[in-house]
Amino acid sequence: MKHWIHRLKGYLNGTLTIDNSFKYSFICYVAACIHLIITVTFFFLDIAPVYYYNFLSTVLYMYMAIVLVPQEKYIHIFRISVTEIILHSVIFTLLLGWQWGYMNYMIALVPISFYLSLTLPQMRRHLLSPIVSGILICICFVATRAICMHIAPMYQNVASEGFMVAGYCLNSATCFAIILFFSSLFSIEIRQMQRSLMHENETLDEIASHDPLTKLLNRRSMEFHLAQVMDVAKKTGAQFSLIMADIDDFKKVNDNYGHDVGDQVLVHVANLLKSQLRGNDYVCRWGGEEMLLLISNNGKVAAQVAERCRQTLETSPITTKDGDKLTVTMTFGVTGYIPGFNINKLIKITDENLYRGKRNGKNQVVS
Repeated sequence: MKHWIHRLKGYLNGTLTIDNSFKYSFICYVAACIHLIITVTFFFLDIAPVYYYNFLSTVLYMYMAIVLVPQEKYIHIFRISVTEIILHSVIFTLLLGWQWGYMNYMIALVPISFYLSLTLPQMRRHLLSPIVSGILICICFVATRAICMHIAPMYQNVASEGFMVAGYCLNSATCFAIILFFSSLFSIEIRQMQRSLMHENETLDEIASHDPLTKLLNRRSMEFHLAQVMDVAKKTGAQFSLIMADIDDFKKVNDNYGHDVGDQVLVHVANLLKSQLRGNDYVCRWGGEEMLLLISNNGKVAAQVAERCRQTLETSPITTKDGDKLTVTMTFGVTGYIPGFNINKLIKITDENLYRGKRNGKNQVVS
């Protein structure tokens, strides 16, 4: 029971997808049950054509559930079901009369045919099929109504008026229940599509804004954040700082250990830098082995952050796939916001500080 409750919640909140196998099996079994009830009812009323037809329909829907659904022949099930419901409604109305309410099933069939056809991948591009079905249903409905106005039903007075009213109410209630069921399915699947679209958008945004190897922001995304923080600084005087970090002797790592280890080093460095930042700070892969950090604080605090990163990296050797221990160091250049300077000028100063540290022996912070 808990499993079914969990599954139902998953369908309702859009985390689980209603597959066609479950959907068409359910439809076929429910249709078989409805026809079986009608078979038993009219067997006791002793109307042979009606209960024979419904018995055969029961067998047909059971066959589709057991044989066609596992074979994923959903288009065949769709077309057979539409044809059967139209024939069922028209024949029974002509046999028993309009007052039994069997034509209501045809009204319910129009939205159902659109829903089922649009949920089948093979039919999504063929909108003509449900439109043709809808037109055919409309023609049959109007034509049957016209015939009933001029020709009396074959079986009259087979049941009391109260029984026929009950039959009409039952058929109408069944039609409303069917429409409600398929409307619920439609709502659930719309929710699933929205959730899937949201996830795809998040994935695309992640791909567009992050470096695929290190998962850091890419240069374009960092430029967006730099423009934002620069605009805020000009308006309010809020402090921010830049840290340019470069892996020392990274070319030697690639030459001595190969590019796979070089990629491992980049990922290791990226993860370490991210771990040292707060929620309102940003780090990006600026280019090659260069990383740019945006710190929402003054230059003194940024220098402390850079020194913490440098020390942590120096004491965190990398174990290569071959089991070698590899110590990696970085040199950092730091610059705080200077009123009147644009962002390109600040980046240039930060870069100059970095390369001054490179010339002075590497593995240090220069501000």
